[in-house]
Amino acid sequence: MSIDLQQRMNNLGPWYHKIQLPGGLVTPGHDWEPLWDNIRRATTSTDYTGRRVLDIGSMDGMWAFEAEGRGAADVLTVDIGVSSAERLFFCREQLKSRVTPFFNIAIEQLEVNKGILGEFDIVQHLGVLYHLPDPYVSFPQCRALMRAGGVLAVETAYIANLPMSCMIFNGVMPADADDGYWWRIYKGSHPQWAPTLSCLLEMLLLAGFIPDTASISTIEQPVTHGVNADAPGTAYQRGRVALTARAAERKDITKEVIAEVLAAAKP
Repeated sequence: MSIDLQQRMNNLGPWYHKIQLPGGLVTPGHDWEPLWDNIRRATTSTDYTGRRVLDIGSMDGMWAFEAEGRGAADVLTVDIGVSSAERLFFCREQLKSRVTPFFNIAIEQLEVNKGILGEFDIVQHLGVLYHLPDPYVSFPQCRALMRAGGVLAVETAYIANLPMSCMIFNGVMPADADDGYWWRIYKGSHPQWAPTLSCLLEMLLLAGFIPDTASISTIEQPVTHGVNADAPGTAYQRGRVALTARAAERKDITKEVIAEVLAAAKP
């Protein structure tokens, strides 16, 4: 491994993902292996061979490169910012990858250009949902870009200790406050929502997907920062959930299918 290459990589930081590169080089991202492994467990049965893949919110591109490594024929990435562009291009160069990145673009812009881009077999929607101001909207946008029978891979923060179908708003607090009293999910204003599992499954069904309940994989995280102002003396148990869902025709989402899927969310 070249010292110059190592220095070049370090100068591109801060890195988000830890990406294995040739020559023993590993990008200096977060040590969040339990979170990454949770996604890999959920997608272990997904066949990427020869598939067209869209990776949303790619940042450094770890999941795009993993999709390519699993045999995907064509991988496109999108991210609304450009701050991670140099890091993704560095990894693309080292891996001799054919991943095609789009920066400073939102998924609705892809939907407008569907006639040019074509349909995708797999869409990776990983670590995105809980950051969105209008989280549900992104699911039908994904469905519009997919062929029937395609696979949506989802990962998000979720609320693990509520049985009802609802979504929890993260809260509002002055930027200089440090006790986290109003943060219900994560301290900070950027994470905005966290659904319960039943809410997540219902949103997917409504958007035209049939969740694969056998793929559901979860991990628990520490109880949310501060106090649960909605119910003093209690706290929201946050976690991460990953699963896959099949892009279905509307006629296939029957009341029997809905009942079977939602039964998986019961405690």
